[in-house]
This record gives sequence, C-alpha cells and structure tokens, in this order.
Amino acid sequence: MNQQVSYLMANGSEPVLLLHKQDNRIFESTVMFNLKKLFSRETYNPLTPELMREYNQHRPLGPQPYLCYAPFKSIYFGHGGKAVACCYNRNHVLGTYPQQSIKQIWLGDEANKLREYIKHNDLSLGCLGCKQHITSGNFDAVKTLQYDERTLNKNKYPSVMEFELSNVCNLECAMCNGNFSSLIRAKRENLPPLEIPYNTAFVDQLEEFIPYLDEVKFYGGEPFLVDIYYDIWERILKINPKVRISVQTNGTTLNSRLKDLMEGIDFHINVSFDSLKKEVYEEIRRNAVYERVRENINYFREYCSRKNTFFGISVCAMQQNRMELPEFINFCNGLDAPVYFHTVLYPEHCSIRNLSATELDETVDFLKGFSFPENTPVQKKNGQHYHDLLNQIVQWQSKATRRIDVSSIKTFADLEQLIIAHVQNDKSSVEELKQARIEKIEANLQNLKARLPAEMLNQLLGRFDINDPFLLDNASFFLEKLSVDELIARYNEVVQK
Repeated sequence: MNQQVSYLMANGSEPVLLLHKQDNRIFESTVMFNLKKLFSRETYNPLTPELMREYNQHRPLGPQPYLCYAPFKSIYFGHGGKAVACCYNRNHVLGTYPQQSIKQIWLGDEANKLREYIKHNDLSLGCLGCKQHITSGNFDAVKTLQYDERTLNKNKYPSVMEFELSNVCNLECAMCNGNFSSLIRAKRENLPPLEIPYNTAFVDQLEEFIPYLDEVKFYGGEPFLVDIYYDIWERILKINPKVRISVQTNGTTLNSRLKDLMEGIDFHINVSFDSLKKEVYEEIRRNAVYERVRENINYFREYCSRKNTFFGISVCAMQQNRMELPEFINFCNGLDAPVYFHTVLYPEHCSIRNLSATELDETVDFLKGFSFPENTPVQKKNGQHYHDLLNQIVQWQSKATRRIDVSSIKTFADLEQLIIAHVQNDKSSVEELKQARIEKIEANLQNLKARLPAEMLNQLLGRFDINDPFLLDNASFFLEKLSVDELIARYNEVVQK
C-alpha cells in the first residue's frame, strides 16, 4: 500500500482526508462500507416534500444540498467515550474512545451510515428530536440549523467539535439527572462516579483536528469546573487561536482564576437561567444563589461586549416557569441578548407536554396574549423563538385530548394496532412508503409474538409510556429495520438497564 491514500466520501471523488500507513484499518473499513453500500437494500423514510419546503424556509442560508450537516461537519464526544454527530442524536453512536481513535470514529462505518440516511432526508437513525421539532413547527429548537453556517471542509476534517466529557457539577437541578450532574448521581441516585475515559492521549489526538476547526463547544456538568477543558483550551490557543470557543455555563462559577483565564481567551458564553423569581429559580437550580447568578450574568454580558463575542441566555421551558416565558423575552431584549428555549421532556413532572388538557389550554391562552417589539435584530430573533416554542406547546395541547389510557393497552394486538396507527398518522412520512413499512412491521411483530414467552410480552406491555412519541418512533423504526433476533437482543438490553 502507498504511503498515503485518499478517503472518498460515499457520493463522490472530492479531495480527501489523507490517511497514513498506520491507518490501514480505517481505509479497509471505508472500502468495506462502500462495498456494502453497493449491495445494500437499505430503504429510507424521507421527510415529506411539504415538510422539507417549510423547513428550508427557516434555514439561515436557505435550501441546502443536505437536510443536516452535523454528520459531515461535527463530532460530539459524550460520557463514557461515546461519540455521536450531535447531542440530539445520542442513540446512533459513531464510535467509542479509547477503543477507537478520533480519526477511526470520524471515518468509520457508523458515521458513513448516518451520512447516507441524511442524504436521503431520513431522520430515522436516531434524529427523532429534530424530526419532532420540524413536524411541530418548532424550528427554533431544530439543532440541524446550527450547522448550516459552519465550514464543510474540502479535506473532510470536521469544522465543529463538541465536548461533554464530564458530569462534574455544583448544582442539582430539578430537570437534570446523574449523567449531567455529579452531585445528583451521588446524592439523589446513590450511584458511584462516572468513569471518565478522556485523558492526555485524547487531547494529543485533537491536535491533528484543531487546525481545521471553526468552533468548539463545551458542555457539562459545569464546563468551568472540568479540568480537562483547561488542557484543551491551552492546545487550541497554541494551534488555532482563531477558533470560536463556546461555553454553556450555569453561571454560578466566576472566581479570580477564571476571570484571569477569560482575559486570555475570547469565550462565547451562553448562560442557563430558568426563572426571574428567586424562589422559583433556586427551586429549579438547586444549590445556586439567585442574586450571585444575576451579578455573574451582568459580568459575562459586559465581558462578551468588550471582547466582541456572543452572549446569550438559555431557558429550560418547564411546568415550573411556563408563565414566565413572556418575561424572559422582555428581560433578554433589555440585555440585547438572544434567548433560546429548550423543551424539557423528562422528567415528566417538569415537562409542559405532560400537563393536563385543561392546564395546557390555560397555558396556551396565556402565552398567546403577548406581543413583543421587533425593532432590532435581537428583538426579531427573540420574537421568533417565542413563536416557535408556542407552536410546540400548541401541538402538545392538540394531542392532550387524544392521550391514550395506558390501561387500555392490555394485549399484544392492542400494542400492534397502536404502532401501526402511529405510522399511518405520521405526518413527516411520505404516504406512498407507509404501506410497505407497515407490512414489515406487522411481519416482525407476529414473529416477535411467536418467539417471546408470555411473561416477556407482559413486561413489554407494561414497561413503556405509550403516549411518548419518541418511544413510538423508535419502536416503529426498530421493527422495520431489525431482525427478530436483533429485536430480542435490544429488548434484553433495555430490561437489564
């Protein structure tokens, strides 16, 4: 084999990320993927043309060749070494560090598989969050839009890297869990600390990728408390100081060490802030002190203004703060800062989606009663963010009266009818493809019923919230794509968790 070989994307012959002798396995993997593709009978479930047209109208650069650029531009490193395309798709794992190197993950079969789905406008391979948001008209929450304006490198290196390497955190937020807060994991869940596989070797591997990056994003836990992030920031400053460094912080950490660090780095800062009322805020963001965070918000805003970097506010829209959402528009307009609303689905007692039909009616009526100035770009953007969130809540309102009584699903036939009805009513799916999908699902359900003991069937019926659209999307996808043996193996994995 030559000293260097070229990696070809599945759809063409653009110039390429160069691989050296030690990367033979990656090259062989790429060749095998393309051979598999030639003989594959993979079927896709693209979004409808109508949804695509509406979606493209909300893209910052207008219609683009690909529905989403995350798999082509970005890699997201999460807990346990698992790498995915973005934080909205945690189900389709591209690879795991340190079992695979960063380059092996980026060029691997699973990354190529996701790219193929996206090329066919199919969000079934783990991208159900964006599918739900697009279908509901909540375009502000669609993660795909964030990647349109990032560079598509001709040499195939990613232009965006996102890091969620540790759950170290000083808060115990009401809507959070131990995967994202070390304190919750220890105190609320009584579990041992998460194992962190990321080390100096990982930071060393990043050096090859840093020269080609536009943006690097850091999440937690609380990013300013994660030690390895300081090592990565040091490497970035050394190799490519022009990279945009974005941090999602809870706003509680601001000491002299951090202030000194910030003067040497042009941080772009987004602060998570969920209530303008002290008692509500401190009930949601447990361990935080409202007055101190308000002071820190002012400091971060002044810093970003002085550094000419981005400053924004992120709000988790929940049952606890739903009547404050209009106040956040006015608050952020006053700061001349964009506000981003994150829809909370779990835990259920925090999710607006899980309010009663009457409560949702009251919420929608209240939120519809507000209008906001649109005299500046930020004001216009915040008004659109509010409108898109309201679209999402209105959709939940319309579905609330049709919620299924879980006790009505008593037999496997009931479950089968529910899943088939979900596919039939899927507004994101092309009508001409639905019958073939249903036939595959029905055949697999009957085979599954024949193979599973009665006890396992009863466990299956009682285990899941059948009003959860993500569950139904996942169930229909797996029943369409997997063999019965694979389905049983998946079910056993879920039961063991």
